Amino acid sequence: MKPVTLTLAASLIYVSASFSQDFEYSFKEEYKMNLPAELSLSSFDGNIEIFPSDGNVIQVYYIVRKDIRLMKIDRKELEEEVIVDVDHDSNHLEIRVEPRDKWTSWRDQPNVHFKVYVPGRTSCELHTSDGNVSLRGLSGRQQIRTSDGNISISEISGDISGHTSDGNINAQRIKGSVEVKTSDGDVAVDNIDGTVRSSTSDGNIKITKVKGDITARTSDGDIAFEVVSGSLDAVTSDGNVRGEFADLRNQVTIRTSDGNIDLAVPKGLGLNLNIKGESLNVPLTNFSGHSEDERIEGAVNGGGVAVSLVTSDGRVSLSYR
Repeated sequence: MKPVTLTLAASLIYVSASFSQDFEYSFKEEYKMNLPAELSLSSFDGNIEIFPSDGNVIQVYYIVRKDIRLMKIDRKELEEEVIVDVDHDSNHLEIRVEPRDKWTSWRDQPNVHFKVYVPGRTSCELHTSDGNVSLRGLSGRQQIRTSDGNISISEISGDISGHTSDGNINAQRIKGSVEVKTSDGDVAVDNIDGTVRSSTSDGNIKITKVKGDITARTSDGDIAFEVVSGSLDAVTSDGNVRGEFADLRNQVTIRTSDGNIDLAVPKGLGLNLNIKGESLNVPLTNFSGHSEDERIEGAVNGGGVAVSLVTSDGRVSLSYR
């Protein structure tokens, strides 16, 4: 997002410590925005929740806690504890919260969590170093990064990117491309109208109802998919891969070093097969090519979609539905 200049305009409404009917918070700020709006929000140790709202105002609820206790403070008192920078212009709002002393014990350092209500047409760039991030109901590009926490994204019209170093990722009901990555956690994507790129170093990947090309990578976990349309490139170093296509286009590439592969495709497709495994269960009706106990290379139904299924230590099963 573009850099902005601090303006502290009259559009900022300052509210002292108080309570909402739904949740407790320390204080609230409001900013009038031109649409479509952009929000950049960074907190060093706290959760971030983004919700859609009507109108053209961004409402920012600061939830400040120290040792889990809610602090009844205002903006000025918070700035005595941490660094708070706010940049605001007509359609862009950037809020950055940083510790004043990075060596302070976590028990003595306040955690700043956020609940933010934004116009539906808002693109967000969200970052927290230790906390969960959730976002739903928006139109525009969404970017999320946390070093240690879960990510939940839903009901988005626009491309999304979500990265966490240690946590689970859940993305559902997205009209746009999805790129999600975690170093240690599970990934689940559901009801996506666009391409999907997903990866985890240690966890499972589940993909459901995707219309678009799919890439899935895990170093230690299973990959499962169902009711997908497009192509698939799936690799796991130690796990099983299982799934079915509603509509298969382009190609399928599945690799596992230590696991089984079970794939179902629509009936009557022409396929170019490259299959390898310790045991094979593959129908070879209208087949031309080379077939043996642990290797199949050739064409089914005159050839067509490239299907490569390879496991170093496991079985391969291919079926038509």
